[in-house]
Amino acid sequence: MELIDYEIAHSDIRVLLVEDDPESAALTRTKVSEGKDSPFRVEWTDDLQRALSRLTQPGIDVVLLDFGMLGTGDRTSHPPIKRVVGMRIPVVILTSDESTLSRHLTLGQGAANYLIKRRTSAVELKQALHEAVGPVR
Repeated sequence: MELIDYEIAHSDIRVLLVEDDPESAALTRTKVSEGKDSPFRVEWTDDLQRALSRLTQPGIDVVLLDFGMLGTGDRTSHPPIKRVVGMRIPVVILTSDESTLSRHLTLGQGAANYLIKRRTSAVELKQALHEAVGPVR
């Protein structure tokens, strides 16, 4: 896997972080935004319905999604997001769920990547987001 030089970012990558835990959200924002000239601009919401509403508007390049948002009425938050964004906006899952089955099913449903929160470094997280939006960025 080739690492991307984030110092040479051509344009901002706008990330919608959907995470219901404020502490996890703050840590994730720090990981994504740290570093000189980081290309990532993060919007955060702790509510799936607000995320779905935001995704009907322009201005988001990639979704960084907590796999199991509370209050979704479902075990996962990925299907509702994918129904709204389809293939036009990639979704990267960042979760505590280490289940191989969950990973397999979610990637099979079109997630761009499936990352485990406690195992993913800032570099790996940025790499996954960059790869999700594609080489054009």
